[in-house]
Formats: sequence, structure tokens, C-alpha cells
Amino acid sequence: MARITVDLSHVPMHLCLALFHMSSLYSGQEKSTRYQTMFRKAVLHPIKNYLPEHLPKEEIALLEEEYQSFGIISLDLFSKYRPLLSRAFEQYYQVDVADSRQKSALMVRVLDCTRYFLLIGQQNSMSFETSARDWSRILGDLKASPLSYYHKVALQIEKLLAPTREEEEVLGYKAEAPGLLRHTNPHITTNTNLRTLKRFLEEKTNLLKEVRIDRNFPRHVKQQVTMIESVYTEGDRLVASYILMIWPGIERKQLFKWIHSQTDETKHVISTILFSDHTSHSELPGFGRTTRMSLVIESFLGELRDLNRHRAWGRFLPLPLIFGEQVTKNTAQQIINRGFGLPLYLTSIAELEGYKVEYEQDLAAYYQELQKFLDKTSEKYRDTIDYSFILNLLPLAHQVDLWMHGDPKQASYFTSQRSRPGGHINYRILAYEANQLLATSDPYFSAMRLVKKPDPASREEFLDRS
Repeated sequence: MARITVDLSHVPMHLCLALFHMSSLYSGQEKSTRYQTMFRKAVLHPIKNYLPEHLPKEEIALLEEEYQSFGIISLDLFSKYRPLLSRAFEQYYQVDVADSRQKSALMVRVLDCTRYFLLIGQQNSMSFETSARDWSRILGDLKASPLSYYHKVALQIEKLLAPTREEEEVLGYKAEAPGLLRHTNPHITTNTNLRTLKRFLEEKTNLLKEVRIDRNFPRHVKQQVTMIESVYTEGDRLVASYILMIWPGIERKQLFKWIHSQTDETKHVISTILFSDHTSHSELPGFGRTTRMSLVIESFLGELRDLNRHRAWGRFLPLPLIFGEQVTKNTAQQIINRGFGLPLYLTSIAELEGYKVEYEQDLAAYYQELQKFLDKTSEKYRDTIDYSFILNLLPLAHQVDLWMHGDPKQASYFTSQRSRPGGHINYRILAYEANQLLATSDPYFSAMRLVKKPDPASREEFLDRS
């Protein structure tokens, strides 16, 4: 029952995302991109943390230089658009900068938009608090992650919370309750079962012949919310999550049809694979919390970092952070191909069309350079290295789905809370659209329906921080 808080500094944003995603018991806070103009100096997490140790130092240095150039591009674009959007928004929304509240609202809205250029691998800080038992589970999951860097993080946290007596004497530090951390060995069961499932699907089924994998070059895509059709069971949703961890670019609607249509014999085999060796100390992954009320939020990393913190929902992100195999070039390509999005202030207001065009061009140019880097690296190293460093180079504009499995109580709270004027316009619209889907999915839910749709063009809403 003991609660333990750990502060983490100079860690990549994706680690913060992963920690919030892993638990339903936590409290904590990540440094917000909304209020920190200091992100114009954000440091990209070094590539050496993601490369095999056998690579010559000279090669790592060359890769590091090219890799770090993406961090420079990111910060250049972040700095470029801050003054541009400040002037454009001040003029369009008639902001009185002499009024401190209006000026503060302007700054927040601008940072909501410029953060799209920040990278998920740039460094940030967070505080994370949860129970000792939950920490034990989290450490075991981190040690089994496909990202070797997470193994090091887990060992450091474990050393902090449960040092040996000799280490306590050297450090002059007394751990409060080291005996509470138990069963922290790598929890390899889920990833072992994923590998077994992959072999079965490739060798014994027609999945990859019947279901398409997206091969399109990354492009501007629009955000939207859908609900998984009620015909698909909790088991269908669980199996789909596992398959998307293997092939993140696989087409979702075709996938569900394929899963649902399998024979009972095939379903029994898959069930045996998924549940193999799971115990009370080696649980199913968090995305196993499926229900029949499932939202698929097709949005971007910036928004999903916020929505991912709704811990009462069962949540699923098809990114190989905690669960999955070593990231190959093919996996990295499927993730990149998802594309990118833009702030709705720019796509919904005709007077800001020019900024929308320039934003899109700059992001498209960034992805072209990212593709060249991936191709060049792959041509030299083939399958001898892990390509997880590519995850660090995904901008917060990058498209990633978030599945949220919930219940009526959480549906009412989530959509009401996240549609309020103080939030970023993109996730406000997402929450509103989710509300409309939920309210019309069952006559008994109709009374939760929100009446007023958030309006990107509204001056009143732009300046409202409530």
C-alpha cells in the first residue's frame, strides 16, 4: 500500500508517455509544453542510448551528428513559428496584449501550435507516484521493453528505491522501504507471446494476404474519432491490439473483420498463445483492459500525451515502447507512414490559410529528410542494428491512434472535462466528437450529449482559460 514518488530529469518525452500509459494507479506531472518557452532549447536524447555497443565509436559519432540535426530542425521550426503565430493570432483574435490574462492566453495557444515541431525524443522532466507493488510491476515491464534504454532506466530506479547496504553507505542515503519492491525481474511473457503469435500468423494463417499494410509516404492527415463496432467482442479488440503491436501499419477495419471471421479452432490457438504463462505476478499488458465501449482517437502525439493520462480508461497505443519486438526498419517505416497533423486553428480559419500551407510544407520537408536518414542508415546496417532511435525523431505532429476502453461514468467525465475552453482546440474537438458518438450509441446515454461544439474561430473561447 506504500506510495512512492520518483522524479525523473533529462528523460525523453516518450518515457514519460510510456510511464503514464503503463499504470492506472499513478499520480504525477510531466513538464508541460504549454507553459515552457524553454522548449526552444530542448535537447534530443543521444542516439548512443539506442545503438549496439559493438559499433565503432567513430560510426556512432557520425550517426549522432546526422541524428542531432533533426533536433536542430525541430527547434528552428519551433522558434520560427512562435513570433509568426503570435502576430497572426493577436491580429485575428484581437488580443489586447496590455491585458495580462489575454496575453497569457495568447502565449498558451501559440505554444499549443508550435509544440507540433517538438520531437518525442527530446528531453523533459516528470514526477511519477504510485504504489510499491505497481512500481515492482513497472520495473519488470521496463526491463523487458524492446528499448534497451528503458532497461537502464529501470535499473537506476530500482537502485534508487532498493540499494544494497554497501551502496547506502557509499551514497550516504537510506532507502525507506526497499523490501517492498518484489518480483522486478524482466516480465518477458507478453513479448515472448507476441513473437509466438507473429510466427503463427505468418506461417499458419492468411492474415498478411487478406489485410493490407499501409505503404503510403507520410502526408497531412485529419484527426477523427470513431467507435469500434459493438459486433466485435472484447477478445476481438484484445487480439487486434496484439497484432497492431507487431504490424503498426496494418489496416484496422480489415483487421477486425479478419479476426472476427476466424474459426473457433484458430481462435482457441490464438487464445492459448496470448494467455500463455501469465500469472498474478506476470499480468496481461495494460491494453488487455478492453470493454465494449471503445473509442479510437486518430490524432497526433501532442494531443495523445494529454489524453493518455486518463488512467481509468483501458488505453492502447501501437508504439513499441514497453511491448513489442526490436524495432526493425520495416516497423519504423510503418510507424513513419502514419503521417502528421496540424493545429485546427490553421486548418479551420480561412484567414490563416497561408500559415497552414507553410506549416504543412515544413512538416513534409522534415519527413522527407527523416525518410532519407532511415534509408541511408538501413542501406549501411541492414538488420544488424535496432531502429528504435527513429521513434525519437517523431514530431508531436505525428499521427498515432489511441484506443480508449471505458464505461459510462468515464465517458461522461472525459468528454465533459476535455471539451472545456481552456484546453487545446484539437483535443477539445476530439472530446466533443467522442461525446456525440457515445451519446448516440445507446438511448440511455443520450442525456450526456454536449450541445455546443468547440469553435476554433471563436475569440471568446480563444481567450477563455477555464
